[in-house]
Amino acid sequence: MVKHIVMWKIKDGNDHMTKAEIMAKIVADLTDLKDRIPEIIDLEVGASMTSGDEHFDMGLIVTFKRFDDVLVYAQHPDHVKVSEFISKVRTDRVTVDIEV
Repeated sequence: MVKHIVMWKIKDGNDHMTKAEIMAKIVADLTDLKDRIPEIIDLEVGASMTSGDEHFDMGLIVTFKRFDDVLVYAQHPDHVKVSEFISKVRTDRVTVDIEV
């Protein structure tokens, strides 16, 4: 199994949306991918419970059977659409893929 882990810092507001609205849209859009991309075994996404300079605003954990499935997910058109939106509303991003 592979865990794809991503964290973002989100801008304070963009496109006439508050930070909270942006984060809610990201949660909804990413959660929707569970039903659209068959390679996803599990997907967890949410806002951070902590804040501060060393903390990220949101986190995502996606579980796949194998690393090749991560690559399929990354190129899937529905994921690309969500990723493009997130790129516009984030200030920072970190990611890691680990085998478990």
